[in-house]
Amino acid sequence: QMNCVPGMITQFGFTPTVTTAEMRQTPQMVEKVQNINKIRVENSKKLVAKGEDALERYEFDYILLCNKICGKSHYNMQMKIVVETQEEYDAWIAEQKQFKNSLVN
Repeated sequence: QMNCVPGMITQFGFTPTVTTAEMRQTPQMVEKVQNINKIRVENSKKLVAKGEDALERYEFDYILLCNKICGKSHYNMQMKIVVETQEEYDAWIAEQKQFKNSLVN
């Protein structure tokens, strides 16, 4: 557990062993995602019948979740984590602007 305070920088570290892409391909995750999407299709039928938008298809992502009951937006307090290979990360980082250049349009 990590406590965070708005405006303060908080850091943590971990060593992932399975990339996001690899996890998405595991039989267990494929089955879970298929089941979730079946439910979302059924729920979407009800929404569309009421004139609302259908639910988007679910795709597995690693996420960090808030574990406190902190108010009405508690369920929105999450952060997506992308786990990639070193090569994928190196290619991504090479495309990023240096901080000194990020302040200019």
